[in-house]
Amino acid sequence: MSKGRKAALAGLALGLAIGTARRVQGRRTQARKAAQALDRAPVRRTTVMTEDGVRLAVEIDDHPEPRCAVVFAHGWLMNRHCWQLQREALAGLGTLILYDQRGHGDSTAGALDACTIDRLGDDLAAVIEASVPEGLPVVLVGHSMGGVTIMALAERHPALVESRVAGAALLSTSSGGLDASTFGLPGPLGRLAPRVATSMFENMLTRAAVIDGRPRLKGWTNSPVTRYVAFGRGASRRHIRLVNAMASATPTEVMVGFFRDFRVHDKFAALKALRRIETLVMVGERDRLTPLVHSRRIAEALPNARFVRIPDAGHMIGFERPRLVHRELTGLIERAVPSRPVRGRSGA
Repeated sequence: MSKGRKAALAGLALGLAIGTARRVQGRRTQARKAAQALDRAPVRRTTVMTEDGVRLAVEIDDHPEPRCAVVFAHGWLMNRHCWQLQREALAGLGTLILYDQRGHGDSTAGALDACTIDRLGDDLAAVIEASVPEGLPVVLVGHSMGGVTIMALAERHPALVESRVAGAALLSTSSGGLDASTFGLPGPLGRLAPRVATSMFENMLTRAAVIDGRPRLKGWTNSPVTRYVAFGRGASRRHIRLVNAMASATPTEVMVGFFRDFRVHDKFAALKALRRIETLVMVGERDRLTPLVHSRRIAEALPNARFVRIPDAGHMIGFERPRLVHRELTGLIERAVPSRPVRGRSGA
């Protein structure tokens, strides 16, 4: 047999082997996706009405035999879709409940003066009462403003927390009482940042109609600034664009209303109500919106909490370090509700 023919046959054999391997891998991928699809229950959409007439958009991933209900509260300028990676990773362990905070995503806003942390605590109570079956343990997961929402719930509805909540994750958040508006800027620039930010947001409020008609006018909601403010090193462009799009879609009045309350809120005392439950505190070391000192202060007030600091990560740790966040959330649920093994996946 000639060398050319041998080479051709060898190439053909290699091609067939590669093709077979790809087909096998393709079938495995399809099987895995099919199993995941079966593992996830259909999404159930509902609306929860608050006492002041705000309509909260809620999505529920039901489970036939849930060990608990996991309720996700997102951050300022985000919406329930910021939890997509966590939703996929934790599918199958229990009932997952995601909702849009008032004025965000598909939820209505109500009056400007109702854009307060206390109202968010009441809203979370309403979501739990309407969406979680009686007797099913609740694990709360809050990022940034969502973490403050959990603290407001603990302060305003201690009986509900005492009777129904088994665990809480406070991700990239603050209990207040410290200035979180320096955006990681050093010295005089950091001290000037709060005044500049306040002036900028108040000026935006006077031009709300024009700005909401042209979202690109919204101050820092452009990709380079979003990258700096919300992310640490190695951030994905896709995730930066996604966060930027959610922020740009938030009504200006809602943005400004909650910013006003952030400047004065203090929920440090409310942390006492969380001491009896399993708690996780996580923060990125490069978080410019709620710097490390805020999470450390929370962890010191909750001596039994698990405190995790993430090197090089910024504020959006659910996007930046999803595998670590998924592992820690799974561990929290195992500690809080240890009745059955967790079936959550590690995620990407």
